[in-house]
Amino acid sequence: MNKAAKRYAKALFELANEKNELQAIYQDLSLIYHSIKQNPDLQKTLSNPTINTSKKYDIIHKIFASKVHPLTANLLKVLANNDRLNLLEDVYKAFDNYYKKQKGIIKATVTTAVPLDEKLEQRIYQKIKELTGSKEIDLLKIIDPSILGGFILNVEDLRYDASIKGKLNKIKSKLVEN
Repeated sequence: MNKAAKRYAKALFELANEKNELQAIYQDLSLIYHSIKQNPDLQKTLSNPTINTSKKYDIIHKIFASKVHPLTANLLKVLANNDRLNLLEDVYKAFDNYYKKQKGIIKATVTTAVPLDEKLEQRIYQKIKELTGSKEIDLLKIIDPSILGGFILNVEDLRYDASIKGKLNKIKSKLVEN
């Protein structure tokens, strides 16, 4: 993640926290991030180097200015003035990390070969809660057929690989050692 984006996110986070506006700013950044991600034309426009920054800011301002908190609108203006609108995605991700850390929300990722059924998903949530003591979990579910079966669970710095591919790799390395 870009260091400048982290600095912008941290400054915004601290200011929003000081003004008791964390939730509003988090929702604004989430709205902007997801709106850009879901609109390929807007994505192309914002990443197009031939379009000048003031034009990009005008577009963003017209779309979001009336929908976001003044602190968020100010962030957009500052990013535009510093020719840093390209950092919006990373600013959101860094702010998301700060926000979730303060709220005690654990980020976890589970990778499976096929989509999880509801029962197994609940068991994974319960296991993460047991391991971390956290009441709230932000679980990202990834489907990767190359793991063949089982799952890979990442919870903060911990990794548990119960995939068939992982087990085959362990067997392979033991055979190579011998």
